[in-house]
Amino acid sequence: MYNKTLLPLIIFVCLMTSGCLSQEVKPTKKTTELETKLQQIFDKSDLPGLGVVAFDDSGILFQMSFGESDLATQTPYSNETVQTIGSTSKTFIAVAMMIAQEQGKLDLGDPINKYLPFEIQHPKFSDTPITIEDLTRHSSGIEDELIYPRAYVILDPAYNPNLLPTEVQEYFETFKLNENMDLGSFLKNSLASDGEWYSEDNFGSKEPGKSYSYSNVGSALAAYVLEQATGMPFHEFTKTYIFNPLQMTQTTWDLGNNLPKQFAARYLTNFNPIPSYKLITYPDGGVITSSGDFGLFMVEMMKGARGQGTLLSEASYEKMFSRKVFGKESSGIFWEVSESGVFSHTGSDLGVLSLSAANPERNAGAFLMTNIMAEDDEGMVESIREIWNTLKAHQWE
Repeated sequence: MYNKTLLPLIIFVCLMTSGCLSQEVKPTKKTTELETKLQQIFDKSDLPGLGVVAFDDSGILFQMSFGESDLATQTPYSNETVQTIGSTSKTFIAVAMMIAQEQGKLDLGDPINKYLPFEIQHPKFSDTPITIEDLTRHSSGIEDELIYPRAYVILDPAYNPNLLPTEVQEYFETFKLNENMDLGSFLKNSLASDGEWYSEDNFGSKEPGKSYSYSNVGSALAAYVLEQATGMPFHEFTKTYIFNPLQMTQTTWDLGNNLPKQFAARYLTNFNPIPSYKLITYPDGGVITSSGDFGLFMVEMMKGARGQGTLLSEASYEKMFSRKVFGKESSGIFWEVSESGVFSHTGSDLGVLSLSAANPERNAGAFLMTNIMAEDDEGMVESIREIWNTLKAHQWE
């Protein structure tokens, strides 16, 4: 449950490629037709709430929200509703890294130990330094399995675990035992050889830079390296250099307190709300945003991919969306990048799911987020797929 790997590729590959577009999906021509069709799909689904955005490099073309952000109070899920989006948050680490490199604060080729106040090395390859780029391409060798469950801290100890699905209750009991701490302490305890939870099993069997293995902890470590290199907390750096310039006024980071008024309740598939929690490694999955705000971010990403970006230089965008192949796997700088240049990311965490993809060649993209861990339910996944296909089939002018 807490292993936030990428969602099944079929969900987002279907957005931008033609292979999954059913002949039964008739293209809509007018926005009113699209709205009606999407509402019909949603009404047949079991999704509690949903927000979608379609965009190109000129801006947001379409935005619509459905359902409820809180089932108990029947609060509508609106365009102003905000929620966490899971691992799609890592895309902000990507842009922040490129900004810091342009500022001369770091270089992606640098060993991470150049900036860390404690040393981290792969125990099986001590002569091969882990570089910042290794972290950003999920090739550092850092593994999540033993470490990542410690990153969740339950903020509501009185929560009744019987409200959770049976298969989830054991994780809740583990999370209740976790101690709140800062990101640096968590990473030192996990990855430094003198750390409290250190184990050689926290690292894989492959040499850094040689093999792809998706890592949430490695992603959080990248954000921590940025903090050490720039002298700014990661949440402040991203606010200053990304959120503010793009006027993302509804976007912040979930630091475990003061959730926005418009924050959506988060559900598992039994439709009981999950308890309030804090993610210590918040850069890997803790951004809070609205569909419109993330749409603004994706518009900028599309502009950058098409040589018109404002946050980064053309060279930095090209580097960020460059695709490095590791056998059958590949990765951009915290982006999934296809052979055809489609860049995307998915996110799944306790009570949320998100999906974003953009095709620079077609100048078309979309973002979706929902306040339920929908990938555990085949019917919900099918509804999401149908919504994607309907958005894709629409004849955008």
